[in-house]
Amino acid sequence: MSDTAAPRWSGAALVNQPVADPSGRVTAYAVRAMVPTQHGDPEDAAEVSLDAAYDATDLSTLSAGQPLLVDATRRVLGSANPAVVARVSPSLAREPGIERLVAWRHARGLHTALDNFTAEDAQLTLLPMTRFVTVDVVRQAGRLVELAGLAHDLGAEVIADGATTWSSVEQSFADGADLVQGRVVDDREVERGGLSANEMHCLELLSLLDEEPVDQNAVIGLVAADPNLVVGVLHLVNSAVFALPRPIDSVRQAVVMVGPRLLRALASASLTRSSRSTVDELWRVLSRALACWQLSDDDAGYTVGLLSAVAEQRGTDLRWLAQMAGLSQTTTDALVDHTGPLGDALACVRAHEAGNPSVALQLGIDPHLVSRAWLEGLPEALAIASALAPPRPAV
Repeated sequence: MSDTAAPRWSGAALVNQPVADPSGRVTAYAVRAMVPTQHGDPEDAAEVSLDAAYDATDLSTLSAGQPLLVDATRRVLGSANPAVVARVSPSLAREPGIERLVAWRHARGLHTALDNFTAEDAQLTLLPMTRFVTVDVVRQAGRLVELAGLAHDLGAEVIADGATTWSSVEQSFADGADLVQGRVVDDREVERGGLSANEMHCLELLSLLDEEPVDQNAVIGLVAADPNLVVGVLHLVNSAVFALPRPIDSVRQAVVMVGPRLLRALASASLTRSSRSTVDELWRVLSRALACWQLSDDDAGYTVGLLSAVAEQRGTDLRWLAQMAGLSQTTTDALVDHTGPLGDALACVRAHEAGNPSVALQLGIDPHLVSRAWLEGLPEALAIASALAPPRPAV
């Protein structure tokens, strides 16, 4: 990866974001496809290649079994997939025949959403037949109370889009939003310390796994000395991730079979558990780690992505966390300041998660490759997260 390469696109970049309720529980996911214009800048793939982008991707890997909001085309509106919520853009809402398609969905109990809801006439016609509306809280600053009240009167739930900090999320819920969409940047004061003995062992494990070569005996000894890590590694090796014909009871054998990358995942599960370690949260952490690893083609990329996501989730100071993990100066700088190839990979993946492929363009990296690296890691990340995280709370 070079910051002198000419910006280039080779295909659509799919961006996936969680939709969460006031308790922070993820209740759905929302996906958008971004494509380049002829000038190289990204734009929504509204009419050009949405169907092609969906055909090239197994959309079920984006939802973790939750409902999935997707930008609608006529073909999406005509689909009977109950897991898909067809999100109708303002321009599509104005097209002839769309009211009939939305009515068809409504009659069959299929869900539709109105995107970028502003209460224009075409949207108001469709509103009684839709389950959700999304309101851009940046573009519609000051109108959320009004728009939410109108949507609620006609039975629709309101998704606030663009609330990117905890303070703006809290304000969105106060103004009437039922759900918020997107990755939230913690704008509260970051913390240092407050780690348990087990969490310190996890950071020490990450440090050992980043050494070249890895001291296998030291890793086995560290895992064996911590009851939580012992339980975790045995649980992982005997889970559906490995699907072994017989149970493994030896900690040494389990550590060898699990290997460095999954041991890093186990460490991340322990680091996030004291926060809100649902499948969704752990999936997010592991997806970023795997995407950074894929994009950088460097094992340290996994650690950089993992610690970046853990720090965001916990509100922990990045440099302090890197110090506690014993990272090298090069890896620490990549984590904290996004320097070097590892830093480029992390910057691209974080920006991709936020729906901003232009960061990759500025670094001379194909946003489609960032998207593919991210997509390729999703199934593995979900399998590991499902094996390690507690089950979802009952609704």
